[in-house]
Amino acid sequence: MNDLRHLFDVFLPIHQIWWAVFGQSFGLALKFLYNALVTIPPFAWLGAYGLAIIVLTIVIKTVLSPLYHFQLAVSRKTQSEQRRIAPEVAALKKKFKSDPQKQQAALMELYKEHGINPLSSLTGCLPAVLQLPILTALYYVFLGNAQGKVFPTDHFLWVPHLNDYPNAHPLLPGLPIPTLAYLVIPLLAAATTFVQSRMMQQPPNPNATEQEQQAQQMTQSMQVVMPLMIAYFAFVTPAGLGLYWFISNCFAIIQQYFVNGWGGLRPGGPPPVPVEKPKPKDPSAPPKASLGARPARPRRARR
Repeated sequence: MNDLRHLFDVFLPIHQIWWAVFGQSFGLALKFLYNALVTIPPFAWLGAYGLAIIVLTIVIKTVLSPLYHFQLAVSRKTQSEQRRIAPEVAALKKKFKSDPQKQQAALMELYKEHGINPLSSLTGCLPAVLQLPILTALYYVFLGNAQGKVFPTDHFLWVPHLNDYPNAHPLLPGLPIPTLAYLVIPLLAAATTFVQSRMMQQPPNPNATEQEQQAQQMTQSMQVVMPLMIAYFAFVTPAGLGLYWFISNCFAIIQQYFVNGWGGLRPGGPPPVPVEKPKPKDPSAPPKASLGARPARPRRARR
């Protein structure tokens, strides 16, 4: 028990910093936007609280847009580089099939020769990692607004209360489906999640290994699982969080369209990834030794 208390004491400063940076900032921003929008009759009629959430979402996505653009650029470049060296990778895996250590060393040498960082794709996870503290902070902000009744009105369009949980308003007693007013936002969040994931779909690799084929199948299954998960989370969290997720997806879809186009939503599937042509070799440069081969030893002069 004392160890748990000590662990909580260690993470307490981190929690305080996180809440000061995200939670309090988002709470104050929502209050400021709400007070500014509620004074305008058309905005008050539409729902000043919902409009404040939309404006805050656009601001957050605008701040994160350079990172998201970097993620898309890194992903596209990594796909192009991997497609370019795919035949060589397959040949090395076949050559060193019985020796995993030599296979890994040969692959790393191949990546180094072509200037490819095999871990570069991990940098694209940064925007997704940054979303976690933001979503968690917004959840507690909406929860605090509901408990403290911070805003006199929290309706938006057809939704009576954005601080309420959709599953708290069942269509019929005992039925785990909310009323139509609270059902639309989770469905929109799930639909835009599916559209965004389809736009990120990669074209099939004809030279894919067995592991890569399994990864492609897992990606296709996640395109169905993720929207269902988002719909479930939107059911069991405040409706305002589902509205944030929907607007965030719309912003990402627009940004992704201008970078990569429609991707997997195009008729016939996603377009092939452009493969960069290798630079022409300098004829005066000495020939490179084949990967995995031992360097030739100079012969000794006979006496």
